[in-house]
Amino acid sequence: MAPAAIAALIKAVPIRLTATASIERAISTAGGIAFDELDLHFMLRHLPGVFVAGEMLDWEAPTGGYLLQACFSTGTAAAKGAIEWLEEVRANSSPAVIARRL
Repeated sequence: MAPAAIAALIKAVPIRLTATASIERAISTAGGIAFDELDLHFMLRHLPGVFVAGEMLDWEAPTGGYLLQACFSTGTAAAKGAIEWLEEVRANSSPAVIARRL
């Protein structure tokens, strides 16, 4: 099945809201990877080549649009960091070293 057809099916799934919860319950899970364990590109300082984003991070925030945006934004930043890291590895390493790192 074509990706566009799959996307159309997913978008057509009916979701019925039956109840809501209080804002006190609408908090993301606390815990996760501390920000001081990351570099500026969301890579783990002690595990080069491992990038984290979204709910993997240690934060507490109201759910909804703000949390979703934070997940999308950190995901984008981590992806850009991963691309930069891979480009640097490729530029500075032999194929054998690259294979061991990945």
